[in-house]
Amino acid sequence: MKNQPKPNNFPQFLGLLFSFSFSFYLVFPALAQDSSTAFWRRFFESSEPPTEPKGNDREAGTRGDDDICPIAPNNLGALKVWNIRPTLTWSGEITKLEIRELDSRTDLWNQRTSSRNKVESLSSNTLELYQVTVETDLQPGQIYEWYFSNNPSGEYDQYLPVEFTVMTAQERDSIVQELQQLEQELTAENITGDAAKLRRADFFASQNLWLEFWQEVLSMESPSEDLKALLASTIDQLCQ
Repeated sequence: MKNQPKPNNFPQFLGLLFSFSFSFYLVFPALAQDSSTAFWRRFFESSEPPTEPKGNDREAGTRGDDDICPIAPNNLGALKVWNIRPTLTWSGEITKLEIRELDSRTDLWNQRTSSRNKVESLSSNTLELYQVTVETDLQPGQIYEWYFSNNPSGEYDQYLPVEFTVMTAQERDSIVQELQQLEQELTAENITGDAAKLRRADFFASQNLWLEFWQEVLSMESPSEDLKALLASTIDQLCQ
């Protein structure tokens, strides 16, 4: 697995992401008018520095599966998700993944993966992106762990499961109300398709809902070359 940034690299990593936020609003100036703070800055202002892998004394990145990188959720800090059927995003080839409740040995849901899970719109010769949507309802307020494997047998290595929390019912209802307001605005402004997805992505970023952010931007049917380059650079830094 590609190593998540360590605490001593965090200031440099933070600066890189700030530069990406600046680039984003050069590419999409219309969003800058609606957003007082760049979305990457909002993320890191409310995020904790990453921690070392739990329950494993080996140096990260020495397992030989360097091509796997969880993108959303990831281990940069405590992550909340809005959708009770979240869409997982990663780069690299995974054979199997599963969701468990925190500290449980029993999976709630699992799936074998294949090339059909690839995000073709953003994948290239140097970057392979994948997404899978969890096909069972997760419980509001519950903490979960995402396990994955690149072993042909599908056996899981207990190395660095990715932890996330589903928002409480009250938190989710608040987001629903704001999304309804946003949809009314998009309808009034006759904004549809990829432009609407970009606006929704910016809304999710403003709420620090990064799993939903990636779901929106990677579902765009015809992303611009500028956006593809920006996202690819961002993913490259996330996965260093």
